[in-house]
Amino acid sequence: RDGAVVVMVGSPDYSDARIDGAVNAAVALRQPGSALKPFTYAAAFARGLTPATMMIDVETSFMTREGAPYVPVNYDYRFHGPVLLRQALACSYNVVAVKVLDRIGISALTGLASDLGITTLDRAESAGLALTLGSGEVRLLELTAAYGALATGGYRVTPYIIREVTTEDGTVLYRAPSPRRERVLDERIAYLITDILADPLARAPAFGEGSVLDAGLPAAVKTGTTTEWRDNWTVGYTTRYVVGVWVGNHDNEPMRGISGVDGAAPIWRGMIRDLHPTRPPGFARPDGLVEVE
Repeated sequence: RDGAVVVMVGSPDYSDARIDGAVNAAVALRQPGSALKPFTYAAAFARGLTPATMMIDVETSFMTREGAPYVPVNYDYRFHGPVLLRQALACSYNVVAVKVLDRIGISALTGLASDLGITTLDRAESAGLALTLGSGEVRLLELTAAYGALATGGYRVTPYIIREVTTEDGTVLYRAPSPRRERVLDERIAYLITDILADPLARAPAFGEGSVLDAGLPAAVKTGTTTEWRDNWTVGYTTRYVVGVWVGNHDNEPMRGISGVDGAAPIWRGMIRDLHPTRPPGFARPDGLVEVE
């Protein structure tokens, strides 16, 4: 909640030059894939769309600024017809995500990302509509903190590594400043995104029932996979902790058919369960939401 980094593993072996072990991958720039999609939908909900908005998942061509057609495809290379945005986000359908970004504008996504502490997408508009599919670059630490803002109900989370430095006799040389409580997202929108990402039934059409994303406790989670499996992501949170995982090769070589749910998700699930020896409370629903048939 206050941005304190409990643990950071930036490399499996700092001293191993063969894997550039001294490079901290937690602050390196990588493409996030679908792990960026929740913020596209959050920006869309702030502009009048809802989880119950229906869009058509069919082959669609978008014109780029260069005048060339851009035709996104889904991860499963299928189209799913009319879907609600709740299902589209939970199942990570690419075509609908691009349609949503096309509806709200790229600046809506980059503006929200900046408000949430992601500092690397301010020049990413050149990526076009593919930005919602993760064609820009982010840092794992900043992306994880942005998910932390969803967990806190819309308050920006600024990570800090060192809480305090003292001398041997206890004299305080440095103490981390108290975090500012700055709301950057409506708590109802943060809850809607959380409710979608925490719903095993909503993602079951894409991930199946009882998948590795089901941690056995109240947790919201999203995966991401980039082209040729170069980057795996899983970021998720409870009311107590947010955990972000990136998996990949130091030299940017593709992995062998390893998606976010295969590579990063098992690590995320193990961490989130170990962090909670007792079951955390669920996500509290804020006032001001209505359910309509």
